[in-house]
Amino acid sequence: MSHVTTSLVLISADGTKIYADAAGDFTKPAIVFIHGVSLSSVVWNDIFHDSKYDTRGHGRSGMPTSPCAWESKRLAEDFDAVVEGFSLRRPFVLGWSLGATHIVDILSLHPGREEYLSGAIHLTGVPFMGPGIGKAGTQFALGCLPSLNQTNDVEKFQDASRRFVNGCSKHASFELKSLCLGNFVTQPRAVTKFVFTREQDATEFFRAGERGFLPLLAIACTDDLIVDGRSAASALGPWKNLKIVEIEGADHMPWLSHSEAMRGLIADWVKEVLS
Repeated sequence: MSHVTTSLVLISADGTKIYADAAGDFTKPAIVFIHGVSLSSVVWNDIFHDSKYDTRGHGRSGMPTSPCAWESKRLAEDFDAVVEGFSLRRPFVLGWSLGATHIVDILSLHPGREEYLSGAIHLTGVPFMGPGIGKAGTQFALGCLPSLNQTNDVEKFQDASRRFVNGCSKHASFELKSLCLGNFVTQPRAVTKFVFTREQDATEFFRAGERGFLPLLAIACTDDLIVDGRSAASALGPWKNLKIVEIEGADHMPWLSHSEAMRGLIADWVKEVLS
């Protein structure tokens, strides 16, 4: 069944514009999709049927370059703006790749609010900033970062961008790859630096796991060239309400390489959480 998509430009607490799309029945628990580094919500175009937004500094959202705009609470406030803008009730949040780190920001801004989220999904996700990037990133991905973060050599940046995008999935169409490369090129280099180096406090994130009030689904993909799913999951610690699943043969964009398997895993888990 198709649904009409509503697109909004929302205003976050600090005035940053956040572009968001939503479809479906807003009275039911939605899944809010958060994309990865230097990309945008266009990565979800082939599977979109819920809620998604361009995080600050990406895609059609505002591109703030002041340090205060990259405090952890600011990214959580962007998520809040999406929840409020579409009147979502206890949504699930799905973070893909570096987008999964936003779950830490959300929990940090809302400590102890067990009723705010229904659950969280790490889709080949990096669990937290700082050491989390080193724990989850593959040698291939980590090898791309120096060239992506420097500003002196355009050819190195272009080459690293192409390698990173191509490494996400061999199933991505030329059109999708072109959109992704466009996202890389249009993102200010100062923003890219903030995206990789911003700080966050994961205390509330780990507390949610220890207390078991936030169900977490961690999906790893065996052929992922960007994130080592097993290593990322091991960094979660003693999470009481955790389900870890591997999709055999899937790459960093499992909705392209193994669409039915990914959809089925998420749908079954959501039903289980809500039952």
